[in-house]
Amino acid sequence: MKALGLIVEYNPMHNGHLYHLNESKKLTNPDVTIAVMSGNFTQRGEPAIVNKWERAKMALENGIDLVIELPYAFSNQSANLFATGAVSILNHLKVDHLVFGSESGNIDQLWELARRTGDLEFQQRVKEKLDKGLSLPAAYQELDHRYNGSNNTLGIAYLSTIEKLNANLKPLTISRLASQHTEEIPNHPTIASATAIRKMITEGADYGAYTPCQLDPSVATLQNWESHYPYLRHKLLTTDPEDLEQIHDMVEGLEHRFIESAKSNSNFEDFVTGVKTKRYTRTRLQRICANVLTGTTKPDIAQWDLKKGASYIRILGFTGAGAQYLRQVKKEVEAPIYSTFSRTAHDMLKHEQKVTAAYASIYSETNWTNHIEKEFSGQPVQLEPQKQ
Repeated sequence: MKALGLIVEYNPMHNGHLYHLNESKKLTNPDVTIAVMSGNFTQRGEPAIVNKWERAKMALENGIDLVIELPYAFSNQSANLFATGAVSILNHLKVDHLVFGSESGNIDQLWELARRTGDLEFQQRVKEKLDKGLSLPAAYQELDHRYNGSNNTLGIAYLSTIEKLNANLKPLTISRLASQHTEEIPNHPTIASATAIRKMITEGADYGAYTPCQLDPSVATLQNWESHYPYLRHKLLTTDPEDLEQIHDMVEGLEHRFIESAKSNSNFEDFVTGVKTKRYTRTRLQRICANVLTGTTKPDIAQWDLKKGASYIRILGFTGAGAQYLRQVKKEVEAPIYSTFSRTAHDMLKHEQKVTAAYASIYSETNWTNHIEKEFSGQPVQLEPQKQ
């Protein structure tokens, strides 16, 4: 069976994602489509608007055959480590093609930029920009405007990772359609960014024209940083600075800025504004906040040695075609495959317990318990194959 791989978040799944999925299938004509999807926290350091099981179900209902969780240790990271985790999983699963969206839409240009990032002279120029206080994305974009765009950045990271891991999969790209990921107001009748759709959901606006499936508003509106801020604030104000300094990605005395901002600000927007500097993007600060909530420390990340890629594969959902593919490749896959939680699994999988507990902290008692039980004993979402 020929396999197509996608790296997704579906936060939530929208018509732009459906376009990407369908165009990717046209390009590669696969027998099975595999999505590596962020779990309950996304690459921008945000709690997903609905939980990973619901998002896996959306994916299966709209044409994905197998959904694999990208572990939190990779999903809540900058582009390079995010890409390392996702590409390594697709490579473990013997995927033939990786198709990703980009602002460029030009795979040759993206390959050129990917190889340039490894050049020592270019790296020195980037360092000089960082020393002047620029963030890493800003440094790259100032040196070459072609690095501009979040999808370009991720695409370049995917290509660099393919080379680094010597992965046996062919990358292709398609142009992002109609909107940019940061746009909060749709400029197209049926295509809107996930950012805009989440804003509409939170505000109770009608977003049905932009998505292939509707969410339960009573669940969707709960999951954002404002709803999690009381828990974050409590942890910041009841944890010693020395312990906060051990949180992954907490650097250069940021723990003191976090504490001071938490003392004086009662909502997340004001809090993050109080912490933000030219050097640290909002996205990076949100990822640190997620690490505080989930108790993800520097020793954790160091012992997991993320540069080698994912150490296991966890199934969130599958169709009949997805199950058939797993049976076909299972003996060839070197990483262990989990369909349910295992207490003897890699520590990175065990850490997902903390991640789920942090994510579910805003639920009612019954929903919190159900969500924790699902993490320990739940089975993957199973759907019949989609009719073509």
